[in-house]
Amino acid sequence: MASRRRFLQTAAAFGAASSLAAAPKYQLGCETLPYRSFPLERALEGIRKAGYRYVMPYHTHAGKVVFGPSLTSAERASVRRKFEEQSLQVFMVFIGLDNESRLPGGLKGYLAELDFFAEMGIRTAVGVGPWYFTRFPNLPKRDRDWQKEVDQYYRALEPAVRHAEKLGVTIALKPHTGITARGKDCLEVMRRLPSPRLKICWDAGNVSFYEGVHPDPDLVDLAPHVKAVCIKDHSGLRGEGNFPPPGEGQIDHELMFKTLFGGGFNGPMALERVDGRDNAAKMPAELIDQRIAAAQRFLTGMLEKSV
Repeated sequence: MASRRRFLQTAAAFGAASSLAAAPKYQLGCETLPYRSFPLERALEGIRKAGYRYVMPYHTHAGKVVFGPSLTSAERASVRRKFEEQSLQVFMVFIGLDNESRLPGGLKGYLAELDFFAEMGIRTAVGVGPWYFTRFPNLPKRDRDWQKEVDQYYRALEPAVRHAEKLGVTIALKPHTGITARGKDCLEVMRRLPSPRLKICWDAGNVSFYEGVHPDPDLVDLAPHVKAVCIKDHSGLRGEGNFPPPGEGQIDHELMFKTLFGGGFNGPMALERVDGRDNAAKMPAELIDQRIAAAQRFLTGMLEKSV
């Protein structure tokens, strides 16, 4: 009996170890955003050929809504098949980008998007807070008006977070000026509305572009709250629109990854931009293919050293 018990214990331990070994060390994917001028099918084809296994779909492609709560049952089944045909797993998605779903006024649409994501099996929704500027980069809003706007946003965000808690979906706000401008601001969001379903999606390229800060000194403190990453590089001073493929700009990706993984990060990471100074909406699909493939090679090598 003792021998049998020891055998079962050993087998169970081996099974658990095998399971752990089979789990991916990291989840690196690509957004379909760079291909937004092309049909979704073309985006998925390029992303899969570049070596990615995960994808973050944009809601519109070639001028049509392709992913969102307005899809019919048949359209939802069709879009699922498109991902399956390319062996791509949808691991996160943007939320609240349309007028109908942008907080604070679009709460109903925001909740509908959360319901749709839960139905599609997506557990991470990346959003942004209110816009801080009357005219970027030199004219911020009057503080009295800005504080009122922030309060309105939080009043709408709270019921959205409570709904996300019921669904098991995490809302991850990304740096985009305003309440999530930098690491220290993101920490304040975590303090103001604490929830296991409200976290941060880190975006070092946005912090460099919008704030002129790279690297962010507070990322080490924020890291435990980061549950997703949108990957983009940036070159130049604050406000300079130059987003080259990762590894060609001024973002220290190795330091960023080491800081995040050191804080316990194990969430989805999606490549967002590779356009540099090119017009992102007019880039040939073949050029996007080349750049996201080069980014995949660079990021995989970097992640292997950082995890």
